[in-house]
Amino acid sequence: MKLCWPALPDGRGSVAKAWLAFAAFATALPATLTGAPLPRPYTVEHYDVHVTPDLAAQRIAGEVTIRLRSQIDRLDAIELDTGSLEILRVLENQRAPYFEHNGGRLIIDLATPAHKQEVRTLTIRYIARAAKGLVFYTDQVYTSFFTHDWLPSNDRPDDRATLRLLIDPPPHATVAASGRFDGTAWLVESPTPPFLFAFALGDFAESTTQIDGVTLRTLGKANVSAPTAEVLHFFAERTGHAYPGAVYTQVFTHGKVEQEAVGLTLLPESYGETLATHPEDLWLLAHEFAHQWYAVGIQCKDWSDFWLNEGLATFMADAFLEHRYGKTRYAQEIERSRTLYEAQVAQGKDRPLSYTEWQTSDQVGGAIPYHKGAWFLAELRRQLTDEVFWAGIRLYTKDHWNTAVVSNDFERAMDTAAHKDLTKLFARWVF
Repeated sequence: MKLCWPALPDGRGSVAKAWLAFAAFATALPATLTGAPLPRPYTVEHYDVHVTPDLAAQRIAGEVTIRLRSQIDRLDAIELDTGSLEILRVLENQRAPYFEHNGGRLIIDLATPAHKQEVRTLTIRYIARAAKGLVFYTDQVYTSFFTHDWLPSNDRPDDRATLRLLIDPPPHATVAASGRFDGTAWLVESPTPPFLFAFALGDFAESTTQIDGVTLRTLGKANVSAPTAEVLHFFAERTGHAYPGAVYTQVFTHGKVEQEAVGLTLLPESYGETLATHPEDLWLLAHEFAHQWYAVGIQCKDWSDFWLNEGLATFMADAFLEHRYGKTRYAQEIERSRTLYEAQVAQGKDRPLSYTEWQTSDQVGGAIPYHKGAWFLAELRRQLTDEVFWAGIRLYTKDHWNTAVVSNDFERAMDTAAHKDLTKLFARWVF
């Protein structure tokens, strides 16, 4: 265990030690005994972040001020996700509290217990190096999904916060990040899960175009404005909700990243090259764009209902290809999802779409939320008819925009649109 502050004679640090020991024990328990982890006893309201990337050294110097609110009567310590970050200093009201850092968790003893609904502020200085969620090249750096690899955070979808991100880029670098750029920093102004915080910077070519009041921005070597505009129109019409921002940026980077964020998508530059020779290969572009509706606009409450992000995005991409190329292309995409799902069944890996027996985000991914989710939605569409199905999608989107959802919310919207009880169908596929 790495001890980052000397033990004090009055016993400070005992809370942090006990919490760290319990966290390690709970993580080691089988998921079937523990179920999804309980929410932490506080909520983060805002992250104010300042990062300085160093491409040559492949590291980021960072400082974050976290404003949080206690959800219990006596909150003695705070647990944050930190991946492999190096923690340099922690401050609470300009005082250095006791903290311990081990196993990707930072446990901080508060100076005094926080009462229920009391707000506290912590400032953390740290160093981030290359990791799964922070990717460096000599001329680029970008983040991907695992926000705790570049930002100390409560990195769970059930803890949604706002963000101010100030980036000191190297000379001549072009920057894109989550949210709205105010001329100084990037702002995410609606409470959002941390996995949707992201940035990319590097020596990117940049192009922009305007469509219906939305700026479509592309960084990297790709000519995607026209198909992106077509996808935007299709999703707005089918969901009943316009694209939620003023700017949508697609960044084509080195490597294999495929990641959505607020107003931003990161894609591999090899995909941009593929589109130059195979312009019909639009599934990935559409899938990631769909997340601006189903991940950003409507967020799953926790990882248990991750299919409400990935299954819907997969199906919406399939539906767009049907719109663009016809029913045969749609049938091919749905058959692909069926085949991938049945391979999971054959391997004994089937599980409900609404899956609560997890401890980490790694345990909820794979083919099930994407392809069982898409195949279920295709079956739901087939049974309900197009008119009823799309009415249900629009109702779900309207009723739950800017909220966190569970599978029951989606079922209720479909029940209402269909004017019948769909319990048996959802029990077979979802629960």
